[in-house]
Amino acid sequence: MNYTKRSLEEADEIEIDLRQILKVLRKRCKLIILITLLTTLASGLVSYYVLKPVYQAKTLLMVTVASDKLEVTTNPLTGNDPATGLTIAPMPVLTMNTYLGQLKSEVVMRRVITTLNLPNQTVEKLSQKTEISIIKDSNLIEVKANDTDPLLATNIANTISAEYLDLMKEYMFSSVVVISPASIPTVPAKPNKQMNIAIALILGLIVSSLLAFLLEYLDNTLKTADDVNRELNLPVLGIIPLRNRKNTRQTI
Repeated sequence: MNYTKRSLEEADEIEIDLRQILKVLRKRCKLIILITLLTTLASGLVSYYVLKPVYQAKTLLMVTVASDKLEVTTNPLTGNDPATGLTIAPMPVLTMNTYLGQLKSEVVMRRVITTLNLPNQTVEKLSQKTEISIIKDSNLIEVKANDTDPLLATNIANTISAEYLDLMKEYMFSSVVVISPASIPTVPAKPNKQMNIAIALILGLIVSSLLAFLLEYLDNTLKTADDVNRELNLPVLGIIPLRNRKNTRQTI
């Protein structure tokens, strides 16, 4: 019996709290709507008119010889060359991470800068514009280049692949082929305008709601009979009516 009575009291308290929350939200609805609209509008203006669109070009490479660990192949040519007397070293099977590191190397980046004649670019800046990653559970490597100029992004992605292949041929080792060269992008990859606006809308609602509750918490004035009952726990004896200039009645 006591348990049931306690549960009913807790339910009443929850209901009262929910009513107070809805009352605060209704009371400060204009402030909430205004802040939400302002943040959404600001996000839209920044996304559409301030942030420069960034285009992304992609090149896909396939590694024909790769393993999970650095191993040595059973090269039939391994051994001594009877004609020259030289020992032929076994051919290593490189890991996917090895190819990834080679593509990201400073040597490849410098060759790209020289080939494309980019005097204002440094190795660090070019590295920041590129994203090179291994496609999970495959022997494919994806080379991405980002730039505000779609043509330059395409040239960077394709040149990285081409210069890397040339570099491997110079070292007499080639086990990477380009299976999908980069094409000129027509739609920017960044910024995601719709996502930015949606995030701004949600953040505007959250911030404005928190501000509404903060203002309500700081407001220690008594405006209604409910405020008197809740804050002072005293009965209201009466309400004094007021008349404004248009002869409409208000209560305090």
